[in-house]
Amino acid sequence: MNAIRILSGKHAAGMLRAFGTSAGRHSPYPYEITRVTQPDKAATAISFDTGDSPKDAAIIGWLRHTNIDPLAIDGQQMRPQDFSENRSFWPQVQQVLEKYAHEDPELQSQAAFFKSGWMNISDGRNPPPPGRTGDPEDILGSVLVEDKEIKQGSFQANLAHRLVTRNGLFQLPKYLQQRLADFSSSL
Repeated sequence: MNAIRILSGKHAAGMLRAFGTSAGRHSPYPYEITRVTQPDKAATAISFDTGDSPKDAAIIGWLRHTNIDPLAIDGQQMRPQDFSENRSFWPQVQQVLEKYAHEDPELQSQAAFFKSGWMNISDGRNPPPPGRTGDPEDILGSVLVEDKEIKQGSFQANLAHRLVTRNGLFQLPKYLQQRLADFSSSL
């Protein structure tokens, strides 16, 4: 197995990126992705684990080999038709969101403008306009907000969320992304 780490976002030529994308415009994926080629398989494993050989639980999924080199595909360019999800990965994302969503600075900032009730956590790959609800496949889940504070442990996953859509690989806020990378590396 050969692991290739693809540097994206701030790591790639110092590019700045707005959180989210719009149709027809490509922004580099903001997080580091490790790709592990397996000559005996017709797919490349995709992971946030920066080790040479990520454990099975740390693999997000597999990018099928097509006429496009999977090593040249950035997280924003991944498409559902070329991706197979690792079914054991999404529960890890849920655990991280349940444990740490109340600590995330971006989510806390959103909650400060939200009095009480359930607040959606939108996927950064395709954030909805302010005051709007995102597409079901782009809503990670919801947290309970009470008096402008996220209630610890209140995260409820959205089972319609997809790790890869036509807008690319999922994107958590920076704080939660780091918690997920740490969690996956510890498995």
